[in-house]
Amino acid sequence: MTTTTFRIRDAAPSPTDTDAHFITAAFDSCIPHLSSIGSATQWGTAPLSTSRPGFSARYVTAIADAEKYRLSTTTAANPPLGDSASDSGDSGSSPAIVRVLIAEAVLPDGGHLPVGAATLRGGYLPKYVLEQKHLAGVTGRLLAGEEGPFMFLETLVTDFSEATKAYRKGAGAALVEYAREWVRGLGMGCMYVDCWAGNGGKLVGFYEAQGFEKVDAFVAEKPDGVGWPGMFLRMDVAKKDSQ
Repeated sequence: MTTTTFRIRDAAPSPTDTDAHFITAAFDSCIPHLSSIGSATQWGTAPLSTSRPGFSARYVTAIADAEKYRLSTTTAANPPLGDSASDSGDSGSSPAIVRVLIAEAVLPDGGHLPVGAATLRGGYLPKYVLEQKHLAGVTGRLLAGEEGPFMFLETLVTDFSEATKAYRKGAGAALVEYAREWVRGLGMGCMYVDCWAGNGGKLVGFYEAQGFEKVDAFVAEKPDGVGWPGMFLRMDVAKKDSQ
């Protein structure tokens, strides 16, 4: 079986919001796939583009914010580490670190096909993680800067549409590895992620295979009152090279 080569690039703003629409479509393509492997309760059974108001606009905004950060790094002698941008409402005057990545499969004819995406935010933790009282010792130290600057892998998605079937395998791992190298290059020591922990912890296992280690499990309460089982994980971005 041929191994796909991936090119990782930054998502770009455009009049047609092409990359934002790709990311939205990629999430939607995951819904039937998740149902087929017993993970329907991860995101539900309805397309996220219609079941979550403003879902696509969220990525239009993220890409615009990422472009602001990219431009700030091209005009500075040293790329700014930015300020904390957590859901707790903290913000600062320097551009927060936001990067939206697109993984493209390199096709036999030399073309490129988008097959996955990732969003990374510096100094950020989502509200549902901050609400976990048993994680307060960890999250409190992070936001207080006691561990130094850190990165949060906010989203990671692979396109499960029929068009990418022959090329998508390995896209998620390629994005995580690219992110790890970038975060290390920024001088940060760690990267965090949270993920769904249901269906036997298969997704947790994927992240562990990429070098993340479990911090602790949690349950986030959804708007309908149903608990969403999750896992909070940490990666030492330099650890791989020291082993």
